[in-house]
Amino acid sequence: MSVIEGFGDWLLDLDPGFYLVLWTGVVILLLVCLVLGFRTLARARIIAHTPTARLRSAAQGFNEIEGTGRAIDDHPLYSPLTFTPCLWFEMKIERLESSGKNRNWVTVERRRSDALFRVDDGSGEAFVDPDHARVIPHSSRRWRERASNHDWSGGSALGFGGKPYRYTERLLLPERPLYVLGWLETRGHRNDGSSAHAAIEQRRRELLQEWKHDDEALSRFDLDGDGEISMREWEWAMRLARAQAKREVGEAERERATGSNTVHLLHRPENGDPFIISGVSQETLIRRKTFKAGAFVAAGLILFVLALVALDIRTPF
Repeated sequence: MSVIEGFGDWLLDLDPGFYLVLWTGVVILLLVCLVLGFRTLARARIIAHTPTARLRSAAQGFNEIEGTGRAIDDHPLYSPLTFTPCLWFEMKIERLESSGKNRNWVTVERRRSDALFRVDDGSGEAFVDPDHARVIPHSSRRWRERASNHDWSGGSALGFGGKPYRYTERLLLPERPLYVLGWLETRGHRNDGSSAHAAIEQRRRELLQEWKHDDEALSRFDLDGDGEISMREWEWAMRLARAQAKREVGEAERERATGSNTVHLLHRPENGDPFIISGVSQETLIRRKTFKAGAFVAAGLILFVLALVALDIRTPF
């Protein structure tokens, strides 16, 4: 008997109600696999196609920064489990519980740091707010120990009696390469809340007003020397004023961006774009996500074939 024939006989022997639930579950699962696969592939494409910016010249908005992770004022956090100096930690403590023949791990405590840290790309520094970020750590460990009198969590009563505990620790470490994909906001960049375009237009109008009352300036635009400024000559003056205003505003922005009152902050985008903080390189991230997307899509296609074969053998409706 072939595998297909055995599979068909098994399907035909199933209760009709159970078969309908099973077939529907397979269809739902394949749709979930395909959605996750294409979404993961889309994230990989975002990482691959977002150009790496330099903090000195990065525009406000969605940015990709690569640099070195550093603690604020060189005072790192310490992991509650191993007291390792770090920029960020996530820890979990689980206890093995038994009830008859059933054994399962119950979470006793779970904690994730939300303290800010810095990323330095050589041209400048930015603070990173890890809240709601997808973090890929530099270090990830899991180990087991028997209960002891030591409270690893620094405040929670874990209980005693020799029960096995499982500890999980994920860390971002200082002075290690760091990749951040998120929303860059420069605070102190423009304290009056106006846009660069508005500042350029305002400066352009100011320059035109100055030139109107400056005979020497007006003579520069009198191209035909007739003592009058024609419409064509005035249009040229407006273009020149805009170019000069753009240059002046740009210089002022660069000076402001390098000022001591300017703070760059990377945080979660509010428009739903991904927010990733990674201890592995961009290339490794893309490779991992592409492989993961392929696995999801392959699983979805296998389930699709199974659903078609089952439908051919026996209709669930």
